[in-house]
Parts: sequence; structure tokens; C-alpha cells
Amino acid sequence: MRSGGQPFRRGLLHSFRCAFRGVWLCLCSERNMRIHALACGYVLFFAVKMGIAWGELALLLLAMGMVTAAEALNTAIEKLCDFVQPQQDRRIGVVKDMAAGGVALGAAFAALTGAAVLLRPELWEVLRQIAGTPWKLTLFAVSLGASLWVVFGLPLVRPGDRME
Repeated sequence: MRSGGQPFRRGLLHSFRCAFRGVWLCLCSERNMRIHALACGYVLFFAVKMGIAWGELALLLLAMGMVTAAEALNTAIEKLCDFVQPQQDRRIGVVKDMAAGGVALGAAFAALTGAAVLLRPELWEVLRQIAGTPWKLTLFAVSLGASLWVVFGLPLVRPGDRME
């Protein structure tokens, strides 16, 4: 409360800062969020290289947003469950499984969307161009290696480490 009894209103900038902090914490603490983020990057790379239509790009962005948002919500639900009930509890396990199931459903339908939009001759042409040019193939292989390192090599922040 401010002096005079009026509630304190946080600014819009503060709200965005908190939201981006939440995204960052998800990336730092959840391997699956890293996988989703990197998959989004590769999907966008191929979509741009293929020159897909704006409507198709919108579908891909919607699918990617759905999956990453579901993963963030799943993470929040898991963290809240762990806070409320630190011990093993069958009911908490059911809640966590349902939240994870929501992510799995979103990811499956996003993959189907990606396949419907990207699996066409232009994709194979882009792949042939990459494979047929040594420096492009090297760069792509390095990016895949770096992606694997980001997913599996970087340490995950454990709850309580920096999760204020």
C-alpha cells in the first residue's frame, strides 16, 4: 500500500520484466523448454529458407506459442505442487501427469502442424543445398552440436538454487 491507503500499481514495464524472467527461469530449469525453444528456432530457419506463405508462418508461430506456453504452465504447476506438497503424494502426481499430458498433446499437434506445412519439395531442396555445400553443412552440424550441448550439457537450475 502507498501512503494514503491507495494500492501500489506496478507499471507495465515491471509486468513484462516479470514475465520475461519467468520465461528465462523456465529455460534455465527445464530441459524440455530448451528442446522446445531450439525446435522453434530450427522450424523458423527452415520456414524462412523455404519461403513459406505468411498464413503458413502464422500457423507455425501459433503452434510453437501453444507448446512453449503449455510447457511454461506445466513448469509453474509442477513448482507449485512441489511447494504445496514436498512429499510424494499420489494426488499431486496425478495433477503433474495431467499437466505434462497437456504439453504432450500440444507438442504432438504442433508436430503435425509443422509436418503439414513443411513436408514438401522445398524442404528437400533446402536440405540438398545444405548437404551439397561444405561450409553450410559444417555450419549446420556445428549448430546441431551446439543445440545438443545447450539441451544436455548446460546445467539445469534446481529449485531453490536461483528460483526466488
